[in-house]
Amino acid sequence: MRRAALASLLLAAVVLGFCARVGTRTFAAADENSGVIEGTVRYETGHPTYGATVHASPMDRPMTGIIPHAATDETGHFAIPQLQLGKYAVAVEKLDADYPDMSKQFYSDGKFETVFLSARHAAGDVTLRIGPKAGVLMGTVADAVAGSPLRACVELIRASEPNNFLSSSGLIKPNYRLLIPPNAGVLVKMWLDGYKPWYFPGTVDKSESRPVHLKPGEVVTLDIRLQPGKNAEGSCPMPFGTPIKR
Repeated sequence: MRRAALASLLLAAVVLGFCARVGTRTFAAADENSGVIEGTVRYETGHPTYGATVHASPMDRPMTGIIPHAATDETGHFAIPQLQLGKYAVAVEKLDADYPDMSKQFYSDGKFETVFLSARHAAGDVTLRIGPKAGVLMGTVADAVAGSPLRACVELIRASEPNNFLSSSGLIKPNYRLLIPPNAGVLVKMWLDGYKPWYFPGTVDKSESRPVHLKPGEVVTLDIRLQPGKNAEGSCPMPFGTPIKR
């Protein structure tokens, strides 16, 4: 009796295992037009990075909506499933530790991993190194006369590559914190309707502007005061920057 019961249990386990495998194969077959990118993110020291965000940006077609992404676990592992087949730029960010979004051309300067998903190779595996840290420019933005806090527009341009830029209204709050690519000269401009444009290191004269140079992890505090006056820059644009190079 016991042998019969044991045999029944073993048979049930085999059937369940077979069903699970069949289910997996059925799912894969129904999903044959998509793929997955997974891998590990590590610090420059080699330790796994927990809580980073990995982006998979399509390189062979325009991207509409949110860029596919996933967070890393305590081992640094991530997986981004349900991706259309094609070529992807895979990059990482960890903003709470001042590692910028390397899926943006302005920060990566074209240095990112690429993965190609095809019908024959629908799974890609990649190891990413996060770092170095960005430099940080931080402080406050306010009206130079009234002292009232302002939400300004900002434009960041690599001085050695003027076509490589990042421009947005969402980057600057009255208490701002800007991530600056390390070891690279970056021109900084802020403006707002009803105020004169401001240029780093603190002038309304564009000819006197100078690039900011920051080392990895270096933090510079700068309180910015915008002077009321005519503004030929127009209103703040939607977030925009140099697209990744395909």
